[in-house]
Amino acid sequence: MQEIDNRQQYLNRQKMQLILSLLSRSRSQTLGSESSLDEGGVFDCLKPDSPTSPQQLFSGLVGVGVPSGSGVPSANFQAAGLVLGTPPDVFIQMTASSREEGGPHRSECGPYLPRPPPHHHHNHHHFHQPLQHRASGERHGNREEASEDPSTPAPALSELKPVVTWLQRGFPFILILLAKVCFQHKLGIAVCVGMASTFAFANSSFKHQVSLREERSVVVALWMIMFLSGNIVYLYYTFSAEELYNSLMFATPNINSFDFFDLIWAVGITDFVLKYFTIGLKCFILFLPKILLAFKSRGKFYLVIEELSQLFRALVPIQLWYKYIMGEDPSTSYFLGAMLIISYSLCKSFDLCGRVSAIRKAMAILCSSQSYGVRASSQQCSEAGDVCAICQGDFRDPIVLLCQHVFCEECLCLWFDRERTCPLCRSAVIETLHCWKDGTTSAHVQIY
Repeated sequence: MQEIDNRQQYLNRQKMQLILSLLSRSRSQTLGSESSLDEGGVFDCLKPDSPTSPQQLFSGLVGVGVPSGSGVPSANFQAAGLVLGTPPDVFIQMTASSREEGGPHRSECGPYLPRPPPHHHHNHHHFHQPLQHRASGERHGNREEASEDPSTPAPALSELKPVVTWLQRGFPFILILLAKVCFQHKLGIAVCVGMASTFAFANSSFKHQVSLREERSVVVALWMIMFLSGNIVYLYYTFSAEELYNSLMFATPNINSFDFFDLIWAVGITDFVLKYFTIGLKCFILFLPKILLAFKSRGKFYLVIEELSQLFRALVPIQLWYKYIMGEDPSTSYFLGAMLIISYSLCKSFDLCGRVSAIRKAMAILCSSQSYGVRASSQQCSEAGDVCAICQGDFRDPIVLLCQHVFCEECLCLWFDRERTCPLCRSAVIETLHCWKDGTTSAHVQIY
């Protein structure tokens, strides 16, 4: 019996030494290490407000089976919530206030961490290891929750924020720079804006006249030819010293300082002039009488003229770009100029191959006769109401489509110059829609 009491006292002293070592270690560590070890809130009730002695730290603990000679009072142990039980296990419980502050993730009752068997020589290490694993697991979970938080801004947006801030601060200076550049090239900008406006007006007017067919105005077509020709003559007369008309003959204009802005200005003016020529040539097709050229076939000529115009407009800037790349004195940068010219020529060759292929297709369409359906019988016309749904007039050379809808032949030809589906049921009739058959001229500026 005496041996059992001695054994009990020995085990209780070992427990007290273990807890004292834990508390001393927690007090000596830094704030970060302390928060990592006690992240679960296990020892919140054991942390004193001010540095005290080990005996004062145990003023609120209750010990069961602790001898009076240990120097630790046992009167108020129950209030702190630390209970030293049987020899195999040690249970640490939190007080009610600690549980309320800890949050829902803490256990309200029951043991937290069991103590390993007392015969093991590394009790201190094994008691710390589960706490560290628990703390690291909670930190890992907190990091995952923070990374999955939808309110956190994306890294890409965070990187763009300084750029947006820089643009906001530098916006007035950018406006000042643009104003200075526009003032330096005010004449060239004014000429380009005027030519672009003239082209837009002439292009829309010609497209409207094409859609009128028999009701087209020959006077309007002649007026557009004279108006565009007058613009070309006035432009070349105003800039006669620069000899801009040389670009039409694949020659170099007489420009003293051939910098980048001069290059863009000369190429742009030449491109608009060629567009004027294209619209004027289409106007000659427009006012031809119906006896010489039927309306249903004019879209093919408009297509061929447009494709030829785009090929010529792609060839004209080559000479100007060669001069700009080589510079005023080719000997100073001969190697660099040669490499850039080779690269430009390769890129340009691919573009020209596409233009030539488009011309071949346009010529094939011009030489072939395309039929969208068969002749409609009188019964089919009567079932359709004897009225064309496109022109709202009586049928003239009616054609019935595969969808059994009847239209005039000329109306269908003009319709399929712009669309590829039936006007009523929207079923596909032609596979590929060929642009420019409605008389439209490309608004693309051929800069390179």
